[in-house]
Amino acid sequence: MKKPTSWLLIANSSSAKIYEIETIRSLAIVETFEHPESRLHNRDLVSDKPGRDFESFDQTRHSMEPHTTPKQNEFNIFAKQLASYLETARNDGKFKKLYISASPSLLGLLRQFLHTPTAKLVCGELNKDMTHMTPDEIMTHLPFFN
Repeated sequence: MKKPTSWLLIANSSSAKIYEIETIRSLAIVETFEHPESRLHNRDLVSDKPGRDFESFDQTRHSMEPHTTPKQNEFNIFAKQLASYLETARNDGKFKKLYISASPSLLGLLRQFLHTPTAKLVCGELNKDMTHMTPDEIMTHLPFFN
């Protein structure tokens, strides 16, 4: 009988890697994601100036600000993409346990966007960006594997 598969998501707001945990000290890459739009400045994500609006009681005009910045919108898009991928993989039975290490802002978004059945498979979280680390370095930094 095959041992239940565990996955490890290492992510920040613009890149992510999913590893299969083969043994307690061995990781195999499953998928890599890049979202370069998250690295852009707000001014590079907007094609023109904000819309204009009139005050209801006089002729004063002012710009209309979006509720979220374009950069925050890109963070949301990337977090939803990761959550959707994990949901599909869970439905396909590709993993039974999920560990997440992500930058603080992305970890919060993932908590928000993960579907409840997938979120229930999360066995450990670490509020840290380790996308620049090698698999060996990652394993030494994860408290749930030491």
